[in-house]
Amino acid sequence: MGSRKVTCTNCKRETGETEEQINENPRPCPCCGSMEKTVHIAVHDEVKIDVKESLRGKAKDDRYRSKDKLRKDFFHGDDLHRKSGEWYKKDRVIDKDNDQYREVVTDPETGEIIHECEEPLSEHRGHGSAKNKEDKKA
Repeated sequence: MGSRKVTCTNCKRETGETEEQINENPRPCPCCGSMEKTVHIAVHDEVKIDVKESLRGKAKDDRYRSKDKLRKDFFHGDDLHRKSGEWYKKDRVIDKDNDQYREVVTDPETGEIIHECEEPLSEHRGHGSAKNKEDKKA
């Protein structure tokens, strides 16, 4: 997509000529008589970018031993579902101090809740990497 216009180099007024007319049969500027012309070419394009964003945070407490230092983990934003290849919105909070696990996955286009889980963290078993080998095969 683009547009072109010809102006007089001297007085900057639009001449109404085309590039072909300048090359084949040049005419002087009707305002100042100059033969010098400038061709202005404007190119326009539209780019659609689908931006994905997310925020993840972790809170650690050094009073605990190494594997227990992570006390809170949260995720908010766009997340790619591996099996379907679809992008969803995910809100997840893992809070060890308050024994809380909460995760809500929604379709960003429809607002439909795809998955929702809220339970004590101590009871959150058999999900994701915590699945048994038999559960993963099914």
